Amino acid sequence: MRIKYNLPKIRFKSLRRIFKHFGGHLKQHKMRLVVGSMSLLGVTLLSLLRPWPLKIVFDYVLIKSGKIKTDEVLSFLNNFDPMTVLALAALGILLVAVLRGLLTYTYGIYSKIVGHHLVANIRMQLFSHVQRLPLSYHDYRETGELMTRMTSDISLLQDLLISMVINLASQIILIIGMFGIMFWLDWQLALIAVAALPFFALTAMKFSFKIKDSARKQRLMYGKIVASVQETFAGISQVKTFSQEKRRERLIGRSIDKDISANVKTARLTANYARIVDIITAVGMCAVLWVGAQKAMLEEISPGDLLIFLSYLRGIYRPLKNVAQISAKIAKATIRGEKTIELLEMEPEVLEKADGLSAQQIKGDIEFKSINFSYTPEQQILMDFSCSIPKQKTTIIFGPTGAGKSTIAKLVLRLYKPSSGEITIDGKNIDDYKVRSLRKRISPLAQETFLFRTSIAENISFSKNKASIEEIIEAAKLAGAHDFIMNFREGYETLVGEGGLTLSGGQRQKISFARAAMRKSPVMIFDEPATGLDVHAEKDAKEILQRLKKDKTMLIITHRINFLPLADWVIFINDVRMIEQGTPEELLSKEGAFKKFFSIDAKMLKEHFSVFK
Repeated sequence: MRIKYNLPKIRFKSLRRIFKHFGGHLKQHKMRLVVGSMSLLGVTLLSLLRPWPLKIVFDYVLIKSGKIKTDEVLSFLNNFDPMTVLALAALGILLVAVLRGLLTYTYGIYSKIVGHHLVANIRMQLFSHVQRLPLSYHDYRETGELMTRMTSDISLLQDLLISMVINLASQIILIIGMFGIMFWLDWQLALIAVAALPFFALTAMKFSFKIKDSARKQRLMYGKIVASVQETFAGISQVKTFSQEKRRERLIGRSIDKDISANVKTARLTANYARIVDIITAVGMCAVLWVGAQKAMLEEISPGDLLIFLSYLRGIYRPLKNVAQISAKIAKATIRGEKTIELLEMEPEVLEKADGLSAQQIKGDIEFKSINFSYTPEQQILMDFSCSIPKQKTTIIFGPTGAGKSTIAKLVLRLYKPSSGEITIDGKNIDDYKVRSLRKRISPLAQETFLFRTSIAENISFSKNKASIEEIIEAAKLAGAHDFIMNFREGYETLVGEGGLTLSGGQRQKISFARAAMRKSPVMIFDEPATGLDVHAEKDAKEILQRLKKDKTMLIITHRINFLPLADWVIFINDVRMIEQGTPEELLSKEGAFKKFFSIDAKMLKEHFSVFK
């Protein structure tokens, strides 16, 4: 019979790399680690001593005579009477138990203390780093993948750096110690005990593969259940609207039935494995008992020696199994650790210049000069793109969907870096400014309004640290949000649902406007400010923008011509290039691409632009 099994491979090079990369977090806990490691070593050595008091009772109390072979190491016990030896043996059992319990407690507490600090440090290191990775990284990564890195992967690293290697060493020491003592007591009997190990190893290999495969399928089924439940709750409004509750219940019910079957299969395999191991252990013990008893009767070994053999033989399979399990965990943790290191070694979004400029005094005179940019090699977003955004004016960028309008805002914020060309603000290259300083002077409003699950006040003040309630109210009034906020029972302390779902689209938009107004930045960028709004809400949005634009460099990105009356300057882009730019009057007075694209309403022109009256 051929057994298909892949032994876990520990990559020692990767293991060294992980310890080198994260070992610095352990330096401040060096003493705790030393004490913990010595405690675990003590537990291992005491585990070897556990059957010896019983041996003493058998050899020096119950069957004390000059005929049996006794150990030279324990020969001094012949000088004591049986009751004294019995008392010493009983005291030994108690002492081993107390010391073992104390050392186990010490190791457990110290390893947990170091472990919690280690997880906190690595998690904070990873979180801080991921926040600073390019936006392009986040564009193509699932949130769930990053959460796995932050949770389970780091927990595996904790086990690897603190307990796995130490536990593996302790289990190997325990195995070597047991076999060493058995060979020291009687090498022939020890060989009989060793003879059972190949059968145990074959069984472990065969069943480990099957149990691992079954457990993998079980995890997949459980993952499908979680995904289905999450999807149902995420789209609960659609489920209820179309009365699909029963259908979703049947779908999830089938997944649960498959999960039960997978669980039962895993349980059966595990039970069969335990049963066969017990039989192999019993056969091995029978052989040792049969030969060992005869040796004891021939006075080649003492009855206590036979007791040691039987005790070690029963206990040796657990550390052997533990070694295999720990090796597999180390191999798995090493792979996860490598992925975490790869993530930490990724370059942050922007490499700051040591002598970077402060953007504190910028006015917002922005120039795009021959910019080329693409998210992927196959899709060019901007090609040889040049335009001017005048300071302290309102510029509106028009263009069809997919023309690259939103990309312009992201480039100004340095969320992405163009592949070629130059962007300047007030005549200085945008790369010369410090990133944090630059972003503090720009207030953006993204196309997709996002609110955090916290109070309205905290959502508004998100753009400014330590904002006072007076500043929050002032920004809310400027954005037209104060009145509806005060209609809530909790006012500004009203808790916003996840993603802002407890508010209407117009309310979410006004809170976002208030967040942008909070900063009082010289440059403001609004990407599709009327997305998802009805006619009345869109009118409110235009009025808010009219109030905010005073003395600001305002950039409005939209495809709605209704915003044109707000513009001092217009840029029209199409097919990845700038097609036209100029004042509204200039672009509307000629039959160019801008006017043709929108088929401008003559009534609106006469109402808003004097040149057509």
